[in-house]
Amino acid sequence: MRDYLIEFKREMKNRNYARNTIRTYSAHIGRFLIFSRESEYDPYKRISIFLEEVISTPEQRRLAWSAIKLFYEIVLKKDCPYKLDRVKNRKRLPDILTKDEVLEILNVITNEKHRLIITFLYASGLRVSEVVNLKIKDLNFSSLSVKIRNTKGHKDRITLLSEKSVEDIKKLIKGKDGNDYIFLTLYNKKYTIRTVQMIFSNALKKTNLQKKPTCHTLRHCFATHLVEAGTDIKSVKTLLGHKSVKTTMVYVNLADPVSKRIRSPL
Repeated sequence: MRDYLIEFKREMKNRNYARNTIRTYSAHIGRFLIFSRESEYDPYKRISIFLEEVISTPEQRRLAWSAIKLFYEIVLKKDCPYKLDRVKNRKRLPDILTKDEVLEILNVITNEKHRLIITFLYASGLRVSEVVNLKIKDLNFSSLSVKIRNTKGHKDRITLLSEKSVEDIKKLIKGKDGNDYIFLTLYNKKYTIRTVQMIFSNALKKTNLQKKPTCHTLRHCFATHLVEAGTDIKSVKTLLGHKSVKTTMVYVNLADPVSKRIRSPL
């Protein structure tokens, strides 16, 4: 019997889809295949009912339909019989921390290596997956820059290295090879994404902050604080690795007008 889900995962991997996309799409296709086995409807109606009755939110409905459409294309080798009208995503603005709030989180982390990991998320605008994969050869101390390799979209980019962190980094990597990961556990293993998330979560609990940021919030803070400091939006786009400046423009809305020294005309 043909295992459609295994075939779907394999074809996505062969096409270099991101790991998170493969996981999300496969979950939707797994549910869709189970639903399809018990359905007597034609393909068009089956997809329509699945999206309406099984998938709970508009955002998830859009993702599920994208997965089904791709499944038809790369596994069944034909056009998807159902077309979903564009689902508008709910515009959620991230809860931005002030610089003082970021420092409050960093200051409660007593483990120097852990503090440095979280510092990279904010000071360089990194994703968690990027910070755990950083290698010593990616650092350029003379230009205060970091090279992020094979990041989202399978592209490389250059971002900023905090001058305040240089001495701590040099101390951490002393005597190591350029191909070594910067951050290794006590067992000489690369940190996992989940471990970094736990480090941040545990630090947050020790603060008095009422906001509920995540590791990724620090990336948003990096971009927003650069905009507040007067950095042009195209430079911020390049540092973040965005494809379109439209994606980066959200940080203009998040920036504090007082910090940008915008004043009332009256």
